[in-house]
Formats: sequence, structure tokens, C-alpha cells
Amino acid sequence: MKKWIILFLILFILVTTSVCLITNKTFFKTTYIGVQKQEIFVPRFSYFKDECCMTAATFYSLKSKRQLKKEINKYLKDFEYFENDETYGYQKDDLFIQKYEIIDKLFYRKIIITY
Repeated sequence: MKKWIILFLILFILVTTSVCLITNKTFFKTTYIGVQKQEIFVPRFSYFKDECCMTAATFYSLKSKRQLKKEINKYLKDFEYFENDETYGYQKDDLFIQKYEIIDKLFYRKIIITY
């Protein structure tokens, strides 16, 4: 009887996790669609957490901080960096990204994109 309960719990956890990943906005994609319909790069397998204040989005990733920085820097190489008294950031066409912030947590990385 206990074996069936344990098997059921494991199966339930796997199915629930799979559904959460499949229905997530960005997990299998490399773009996040911002509030004003701008396409913003997100490293693949980054789990969308939430959006704040219409100018920032938070994601979680199991990739290393070094790998995430490498992917983000590759994406930003075509952007123009500028800085003045009021703001700083990267711009390409109509897309303005102020910063990608990677916060190292114990088992995962938190990515905050301010745009």
C-alpha cells in the first residue's frame, strides 16, 4: 500500500512540474514579450516568475552565473551602450534595456531584467 502512495506522489509531482514548465511564458523560449510588445532576450530554460512596475521582469534559472552572463553578453553585443545624467543602458532600434541583473542563490540564479 505504501509503495502505491509513494509512486502516486512521485507521478503527481512529475506531472505537476511538467505542466508548470510547459505553460510557463518563457521556459522553452528565448524571448520574453514585454508590456509594450517588445521582444526581450531571456536565456533558454529560464522560468518566468513575475513582472513588476511594467519595466522589470524576474526569471529563475538553474544555469551557472557564468553561462548566463555569457549568453546575455552575446545578445547585448549588437546594442549601443550609453550613459547620461538621467539614465544608462543598452539600446537597439526601439528596445531599451537598462540592465540584466543575475543574483546567485543557493541552487539557482535569479535574473532581473529592467527595461
